Order: sequence, then structure tokens, then C-alpha cells
Amino acid sequence: MIGEDVLYLPVSELSARIRTHQLSPVELTRAYLDRIRKLSPRLNAFETVAEDVALMQARNVESELNRGHWLGPLHGIPYGAKDLLATSGIRTTWGARPLKEQVFDHDATVVRKLRDAGAVLLGKCAMVELAGGLGYRFADASVSGPGRNPWNPSRWTGGSSSGSGAAVAAGLAGFALGTETWGSILCPAAFCGITGLRPTYGRVSRAGAMVCSWTFDKIGPLARSAADCRLVLQAIAGADPANPSAASEPVKHGTVKRDWSNMRAASAVSELRAMGLDLVEAKLPDFPASELAGLIISAEAISAFEKLFEDGRVLHLRDVYAAHQPEINAAVSGADLVKAWRMRAALQERMADFFGDWDVIVTPNFLSVASRIEDDLYQALPYSDPVGAIGNACGLPAIALPCGYGKEHMPASFQIVAAPWDEGLLLDLGEAFQRSTVFHLGRPPVE
Repeated sequence: MIGEDVLYLPVSELSARIRTHQLSPVELTRAYLDRIRKLSPRLNAFETVAEDVALMQARNVESELNRGHWLGPLHGIPYGAKDLLATSGIRTTWGARPLKEQVFDHDATVVRKLRDAGAVLLGKCAMVELAGGLGYRFADASVSGPGRNPWNPSRWTGGSSSGSGAAVAAGLAGFALGTETWGSILCPAAFCGITGLRPTYGRVSRAGAMVCSWTFDKIGPLARSAADCRLVLQAIAGADPANPSAASEPVKHGTVKRDWSNMRAASAVSELRAMGLDLVEAKLPDFPASELAGLIISAEAISAFEKLFEDGRVLHLRDVYAAHQPEINAAVSGADLVKAWRMRAALQERMADFFGDWDVIVTPNFLSVASRIEDDLYQALPYSDPVGAIGNACGLPAIALPCGYGKEHMPASFQIVAAPWDEGLLLDLGEAFQRSTVFHLGRPPVE
């Protein structure tokens, strides 16, 4: 019988055992499915468990392995996909009650790429309805119910990739895919004590993914380590004819030896300083990034979900304000939106200048631990997020790394932000940090 210790192993170790036939992909998949059946209902981690598909895929990759065909480091690794990624024949609800029975006849590009890499799809991870595109005030704004944190089920997992965060933290999957428009990878990573990578805008194809905001949406991994995030990113990144915004910039395939003393980081974290980084306080460009990001995201989301407004299905969403977003944003004109786009271009230029002086930005991820399930999120998380606003408005990559515990032993996290296409640097930093710390090895008392 495969125990918890194996299910919490990093992808690299699972991969090594699979490749040397010490671990069967079929048995590993069955073990994760058993754990999902046991724990997911308490956490609302999965909306749909695709047991038949998972076992079929696991048998296929095991057969490939037995014939001597190894597909790479994700061969036989079970994972969860956020429920806004199309999966052929499997429900894709977008977290929304009026779309509970929605099924597509195709796979999202990232799902196809992972299948080609030998990864095994366990099912669809729960999420906040419409990825929060029409706003939400409470954690229960989801067809799956509130995302419950494995560290304390009375607290939230964070949104909108709530199920993806819970699945990884609770040992229900080897890794999971999340998406971020503004905070939806970094937030569940922070609250659940795991590692999350927000790629550069355009690094990963979004074909087959629900559109929340065309010019902000990004797909990335949530995993147990920076090294695991690297392996997943290598599999899903790259150009895609079905998504013109997807770029062909290469992802670095391995860590490089770096002299961290030559790195210029704008912030202060003791462990990173001990590694040799030159950490200095710095001021970000003085710019209304939050306002312009909020305006663009709201306008693009209202457009993306236009059909839900037209046919009245928006009235069946959990959040009571969702149906009123057109009225709430009625004062925003086309000229305002054009001005916001132009201002974003100016902000991107300023950040390009900023990264001429600095290599990375190091800053707290969230300023509090996970809020309680019943909390009004507007009151529980009242602080601003200027780094998140700038990072997402400019399409910058970021990595969330667990760094200890706060109130009631809930996970704490920090983030590192880099210039576009510099995920390799972020992953190198993350791996170096995690080689010298044990925060990412923590397991919640979910049993």
C-alpha cells in the first residue's frame, strides 16, 4: 500500500521511482484517488474526480514505460487541473452553478501537453466562480462550496485557484494547474504553504481556458517545490497556433551556478541575505497600477461573460453583486479604457527601467494568514496589493515561496518578482532558498 510519505514526495522523486519501476503509475494514481475520496469532500478540493480517465491514462503510460518508452519527468505523475481548463468529456464548470453541467469536446492546450508528457489527469480542481472575474465577497462563491484550507478547514484556501492549492497542500495530487488574473496563483500558494509560479504573460498558451481577462490571464503550476514548478513549466510553456499571444521563449532546463552576491534584490529577507543576495529597500514607480488594473480587468470580464448577462444566467451565481457589474462599471467610458491601456504601456516602460537597476523584487506575498471561511473578504483582506497590481498589469513572472507560519500556525509566504521571461532566475532562486530551508516540506494535519 502506498502511504502518505510517498504521496508527498516531490515530482522529481516520484519520477525517479517510476522510471526505475519502483513505483507503478497505476498504483500511484489509485493511491491519490483513494486519498481524494477520503479528504477532498472535507476541503472542497475537487469539483469532478475523473477516476476512469485517470486509471486509463495511468495504464497507458505504464504500458509505455514497460515497453521502454519514457516520456520525461512527468511520466506517470498524477495532477489536478483547475476547473476552467477544457477537458474533453469531463465537466468543466468554471466554478459556476449555471454552468455545472458544461462539457467540452476538446482539451485545453496545457491539458494536451501534459498528457503528451505522460502526466495523469485526476480530475478538475474546484475554483471560485468565473475565477472571480465578476467579483466575490465570500469564500463560498463557488459551485463546490468554500475552499477549505488543509492546515485548518475553518480557514480559506485563497482564490480563485482554491482547489488547486488545497489539492497540493493536502497531498491529493503530485501538482496542480492554476490560473492568475490578479493573485489567483500566489494567494492559494501563500495561504496553503506551497510553491506557486505565475509565468510571464504569454509564456503558456491559454487556448481552451475560460477567458476572464484577455490581457491579464496566465496559467501556471502549484506544487510542493520550485523544482517541481520548473518541471511543469517546461512541459506546458511554448508557442501555440491556437493562441497567438503564446510566445516561443525557451524555459531554462536546469539550474545554473550563480554568484548570488552579484544579484540586486529590492527588499529584505534574512534567508536570502544569508545566501549572499544584496538586498536593498527600493521604491517602485509611483503609479496608479491598482486602479488601471482593476478597470481593465472589470471591463474585459464583463465582455467575456456577456452571454451570461444576456440570458440571465448571471442571476444564478453565488455572489449577489455579480449581476450588477455592468451598472457598477457604467461610468467607465471607452475613452477611460483606452487611457488605461496607454497608462499600462507607460507603466511597463517604467518597470523595464526599474529592472535595469534591479534583478528581482522580494516582498511579502500576503500581509496576513488565510482568512476564516465565513469572513467578508473585503474586511478580512482590506490591504492593497501594489506589487500584485504592477506584476499583473505588466505581465511579470513571480514565484510564491512558503517561509514559515503565522497566527494559529497558518502558513506565511513571500514572493519574488522578476522581469519578463526571467522565470529561470526565479526558479533558481526558489530552489536555492528551498535547499537551505524546510518550510516547503511542512505538511498540514489534514488526517
